[in-house]
Amino acid sequence: MIKALRELHQIQSGFEAADTMLKQSIGVETCISGCGQCCMHNVPYWRTIEAINAVSVLLGTDRLKKAVSIAEGWLLEHHKEAASYEGMQVGLASPRIHQEWLDLRLTQCPFLDEKRACLIHEVRPLVCMARGVTLSAVEECPRPAGRGETLTQHQIAISPRLRQRMIEYWAECKAKNQEWGIASFVPTLLYRAVEPVKFKQLVLDNQVASAKVIGVDYEVCLFWQPDLDALRAGISPDLVVAKAGRM
Repeated sequence: MIKALRELHQIQSGFEAADTMLKQSIGVETCISGCGQCCMHNVPYWRTIEAINAVSVLLGTDRLKKAVSIAEGWLLEHHKEAASYEGMQVGLASPRIHQEWLDLRLTQCPFLDEKRACLIHEVRPLVCMARGVTLSAVEECPRPAGRGETLTQHQIAISPRLRQRMIEYWAECKAKNQEWGIASFVPTLLYRAVEPVKFKQLVLDNQVASAKVIGVDYEVCLFWQPDLDALRAGISPDLVVAKAGRM
């Protein structure tokens, strides 16, 4: 476990280094303080190992207690986007539950506070660290354009080495403990990591919408804009990364 958490910290540092490099290149900050625009319509997901890491970093702090309380409130809230209460799905979710999961994903992150700051920013998911750094997010990001940018095209940091390290890391996690690689909504996995018994009982009592307890998997290519664009165009992301690696 300690080795897995240490390696996760190294990947987080990799994204921070990419962010620093990008800021130096474009000459502006990649994130506007107090903006929160990317959190207004996005409940992110992370893997179980990321939730365990968040708990280990925030353990003993008031922020962890507040985050757990917020997570519980989110789990018990009756969102109109997730109206089905059919317990935890076995196997593939039904088309209806899957659609509710997609709709719920586009609602506001519960960890965005009244000042539009992230309560768990230092341990935020890798997918959040990627936004505006390896993912352009230009459609929703109001930051000013920097050098070489336009209002419709933001620069990104391309790091095939970091991408490959993530691929290897997730494979290592799954081989070590299949549970570590399961992905779900951030409040779901945070609450489950801190209150496993209460979480299980809430689900058994059918107090949590089915869409909130779906376990998913996601590809590393979703963290890099060229890869994402390649997927949308029906091209293999590996071909795009191989080309970037030779440049």
